[in-house]
Parts: sequence; C-alpha cells; structure tokens
Amino acid sequence: MPLKAFLINKLDQTRFRLNGVVPSSRLPNKRQLCQTFRDHILYRAEQLPPKIDLRTDMTAVEDQSQIGSCTANSLAGAYEYLTKKANGRDIDVSRLFIYYNARVKDQRSEKVIDSGCTMTSAIEALEEFGTCLESIWPYDISNVNVQPNDQAYRESISHKITEALRINIDLHEMKSCLAQGFPFAFGLILYASFDNARTTGVVPMPNQSESSQQSYGSHALLAVGYSDQSQAFIVRNSWGENWGDNGYCYIPYDYLTNSNLCFDVWTIRKIATDNFSRDHWDNRDTINYVGINRNHNFNDHNRIIESIEEGDDDDDDDVDDDSNQSYNSYQNYRGYREQRKQRDDFYQEPFTGYSGRDNFSYSFYDQYQRDDPFGFRGDYSNFDSSRNTTPNFFSNPFIPSPAFPAYQQYGQSYGYTNPYTYDYNSNF
Repeated sequence: MPLKAFLINKLDQTRFRLNGVVPSSRLPNKRQLCQTFRDHILYRAEQLPPKIDLRTDMTAVEDQSQIGSCTANSLAGAYEYLTKKANGRDIDVSRLFIYYNARVKDQRSEKVIDSGCTMTSAIEALEEFGTCLESIWPYDISNVNVQPNDQAYRESISHKITEALRINIDLHEMKSCLAQGFPFAFGLILYASFDNARTTGVVPMPNQSESSQQSYGSHALLAVGYSDQSQAFIVRNSWGENWGDNGYCYIPYDYLTNSNLCFDVWTIRKIATDNFSRDHWDNRDTINYVGINRNHNFNDHNRIIESIEEGDDDDDDDVDDDSNQSYNSYQNYRGYREQRKQRDDFYQEPFTGYSGRDNFSYSFYDQYQRDDPFGFRGDYSNFDSSRNTTPNFFSNPFIPSPAFPAYQQYGQSYGYTNPYTYDYNSNF
C-alpha cells in the first residue's frame, strides 16, 4: 500500500496532498519536447520589466483534492492559459486524463496507482495523447486509477501540445520565460512552513533548522509572474481558490533559484508560432506582495508533513509491490540530486541526435501492444554516438523530419525577433 504524504495543520485538521511530482531521471524522448529555453530568450536582463503578471489570462484555480495530481494540474493550467490567449475563451481540460496517461508512462503499466508522476511523462502524454475536456472525463477522484474511456481519447486529439522547453534554474531565464508570455511548471521541495501561505499567500524561505530536517515533501506548481518589488515569483497552486491569495502564492526568488529546492522546470507551447505581446508587462510594480510577512522564523509544531499509508479505492493489489517504491518515497531526494546533476551535466554536451531506431510515434490503439510501449530505448543514455555525429541536430540524417518547421534563427520568421534590436522602453 503506497505511502501518501500530506501537509497537515493539526489545529484545524486541514491537510493538503504532497509528493505528486516525482523528480525526472530522463528528458522527453522527442526532440521538440526537450529544447532548451535559453536558445529562445528574447530579452537581456536589463530589458525585462520590473513585473509580469499573467493571472488575468489564467483560468480558475482548481483543487486537486486528496490525490497526487499536482503535476497534471500545473500543466493543465498552462495549457488552458495558452488556449485562452489564442482564442479568448476559457476552457477546462481533464486533469485526470493527463494524470492517468503520465502514470502509464512512468509505471509502464495500464494498472496505475495514485503515486504522483514525473514532469517528463506528463509532457510526453500531453504531446502524444493530448487531453480531453473536463466535461468528458470529469475530476472524480474515485476514478483516479481508471483508464479514460474511448470518447476521451478521441476528443483529446484536438488538445495537444507541440513543444516543451526546459528552463535552467536561473533567475534571468525564469523571468524571461514569463516576460515572453509563457508560464512555467516546476517541482518544489517544501517544508511545514509552506502552510503559512494558506492564509497570507506568502511562502517563507525555509530556515536552516527546517532544511536540516528529514520531514519535507515535493509539490508541482505553475509560475505565472514575478515582482522585483516583492523579490518573488507569482505562483499558481492547485489547492483551490480558498487557499492563499485566491489560489496563488508568492515564492521568493531565492527559493526558486535554489537548485536544491527547485527542480524540473518546463514551459509548454501549443503551436510553434506562439508569440505574445507585452500587454502583461507592468512597468510600475507598486505592490509589495511579501511586505512585512517576510519573517522566515518558523517554530510551529502544529504544522507537520506526514506520510500516511492509504490504499486506493479501486486497487488493493499494490500492498506488496516493491516496484512502486520509487514513486511513493521522497526521503531519498537528497540522494537523487547527484544523479540529476550528472544527468544535467550530460545534457550540456552538444546534442547529436537520436539513434533513428524509433520515432516514438504510435497510435492510441496499439499503445499497449508493443514490447517496448514507451520507447525507453530513446533515452539520452542510449544514444549511438558512432552513428550520430552531426553537431546540428536539425540536420542529422538519422532523425525523422519534424511535423512542423524547426525554430528559426533570431530575426527570421515564426515570431522570433532579434532580442538586441529593441531597447527596453519603460513607457511601453
């Protein structure tokens, strides 16, 4: 039976599910899903405005309830934002659909458990299957481990992403992504003091005593803005609109730019030509969201992070399944950091292309019939360096041609302009 972690306030008995984001040990298999955002930065640091706030174009904040679907919630929020920017209409996509398909990839089985998912698999699921509307596959947590119906998969074809870009844990990159109009999803290590934000909206920086404790959890969120005045990111949570500041919170720059606390930072795009104006730029930044609440002292024993053994309503077969351990336990996260560092260091090397043995594309109808259904052969660790030596991966003959044009250099088409052509105008 899986252990499920919760952030608990013992005074009012509230509890919020944690550990819904599993640190990724690999990048997505398709090249358009593992681009680096730094290759598409449009503005120098001094050109960025003091504040970005995308909340006016976000859909309503939703509540993940007691299941570990925070990763799916964060990416669903990003997808709904992109759709609203494109056509001006609110939509509500199925978070359970994303969550289920991400876990099928992570757990390599149709029979899944409610143990969270990786950002990598959720991104792959959004590109491969898409997501249907919430009205077709509703957020009924009793169906958390149930495969969506055929109608959901048919409808999801119309709601896919085309690209994902990996963002380094770097203040300029993170702010630039938001300034260019794209929210980013990320995983965060948090402690009991995170519960402060439930009433104030302000997330305190973990103090040294907290950071040395073994009691912590992980959670996926969506950054939708920043404020230099507050020295904080504006972040969308998935614990409902009654939590924090109407469902949002403010997390210090120092918190999100700490690679020991923040991980797996990604932004998604629906189409390669997504390009947004500067209507979300705020050149005044007069509100200090953090203010006097930047007191990071925390010594409240009524707030705890606790792992509870809970079974899934429709699954009693996972009690002794050791294969679930990596999806249920986060107490080894510190040991994971070195593995992640080695992975990230490896990915800094020039990209030489995939082996060409599989394009990782298959239909919904045969997705469970393959011996290797998720193409794990395509992981970066299995590149055939003897066959792939082309420095520019877009000209590598062993890679299938993309279904859309590759990104152009600055100054060419597809909405990208030379970042140094226009100086920052404070009166824009």
